[in-house]
Amino acid sequence: MNQVVLVGAGCGKSTITLEAFRLLSRCNCVVYDSLLDRELLELCPLDCKKIFVGKRAGHHSAKQDQINEILIECGKVYPLTVRLKGGDPFVFGRGGEELLALAEQGISGYAIPGISSCIAAAEMAGIPVTHRGLAQGFQVHTAHAADKEIDFTEFAHTKDTLVFLMAKQAAGKIQRDLVAGGMDPAMPVAVLSQAGTKDFAVKRGTLSELEALADLLSPPVTVLVGKVCAFALGDGSQHKTSFPAATVAVTGTPSHVRRVSDALLQKGILPLDCSYSRIQPLSFDRFFARQDGFSWLVFTSGNGVDFFFRRVKELRVDLRKFGQQKFAVIGPHTAERLAQYGFTADLIPEEYTAKSLCCSLLSLHLPKDKIALLRAKVGSPVLLQAGTQFDIYETVIEQDRLHAVAEKLSQSPQRIQAVTFGSAGGAKALLEACRLPEGMLPVCIGAETAQVLQQQGYSPKIAPRATAEELAKTTALALEEEPWND
Repeated sequence: MNQVVLVGAGCGKSTITLEAFRLLSRCNCVVYDSLLDRELLELCPLDCKKIFVGKRAGHHSAKQDQINEILIECGKVYPLTVRLKGGDPFVFGRGGEELLALAEQGISGYAIPGISSCIAAAEMAGIPVTHRGLAQGFQVHTAHAADKEIDFTEFAHTKDTLVFLMAKQAAGKIQRDLVAGGMDPAMPVAVLSQAGTKDFAVKRGTLSELEALADLLSPPVTVLVGKVCAFALGDGSQHKTSFPAATVAVTGTPSHVRRVSDALLQKGILPLDCSYSRIQPLSFDRFFARQDGFSWLVFTSGNGVDFFFRRVKELRVDLRKFGQQKFAVIGPHTAERLAQYGFTADLIPEEYTAKSLCCSLLSLHLPKDKIALLRAKVGSPVLLQAGTQFDIYETVIEQDRLHAVAEKLSQSPQRIQAVTFGSAGGAKALLEACRLPEGMLPVCIGAETAQVLQQQGYSPKIAPRATAEELAKTTALALEEEPWND
């Protein structure tokens, strides 16, 4: 079922949630605003459709009704659409209106919270919106309403900290109304601009100076009014750019990229989808004519298992015919996929490599025509010593995506700290398209893949076991050894 997810973009890349990163890395379409960190769009897949609907005061790209219609149309077309909204979707973000519009059309949707600038901007400036003895609470108000003029005088006597969002144009009126309502012109204020970006700026002063201070800064602007504005608990300089957070380019097929990305996210590392290959099933019906002659069936990937049993079902092969045969797999992931079809792996090598699997099969002392290798058309040749090959599928390099990945890596040497490789063929294809920028760390799933990079003069890190989890773990450890400095 297609879904539209409203995702809070937080207050810059440094404040987005891991769930938001996960959704952005997998979405087919992203509909985004102007008041957010554009670096977040780099986390989307290369073929993701990007639709800008941003609004700024006086410069509207799309009206809300139009945005709703865009979301409805995207929800009908794309499996996953992310509606990326600055801050939190429900804090002056009109997220509720968008979900209602989707629900009326029967389109599934939900929201992922984001960290609103109403608290994040203040914290980045070292200002606590509440503080014992000074402010027992805080109020958040929009400073901009398209359909009416806001009267700010009613807030003049509150003891709470006042937070006004989208306040650049309204700063003068806020100042005049609060003073007219009885607030002391000497009340401390802070004006915060572009919080969470490299251009984050803070101006402090008194209420009588508010309009002049706001004139010095660029939107988006957040205005704070209250005694807590006298605080400067830290200078906020660490927030002038996004927090350094390692970004890793993950290459391979989409299913491999998803597994590695999930494992990286669990370690607090930001994955970048750089898939540029796809799996193409092949005809292997000749196997079934010889099936009874094999004692062992060997699978080297979950994809091979899926394609094999999909064809078994299409041909209506009686599963009882496999009752006298045993199964060998290259590792636990393939074993788990096999178990989904009701079969238990009888052999898993200690090392999850083609070489180790070959040694295990040779130790059975069976003729090659008793062991069926059900795997990719181009695989490690070492296994051919042990059995008879049947081409289940082939990996096809998508040239357009490959060159897009090569361009992304070449243009982002400061943002991408490492790149992972899940196969020797995938590594060979990318290195033929581009060289890795100096300082970008290659990490490989096994020795055979690493050999491709070593032949090109690289010194890759190698996962001790050929699993997505170990690849992510090796990457994380390597980044700790060579920490990235933004």
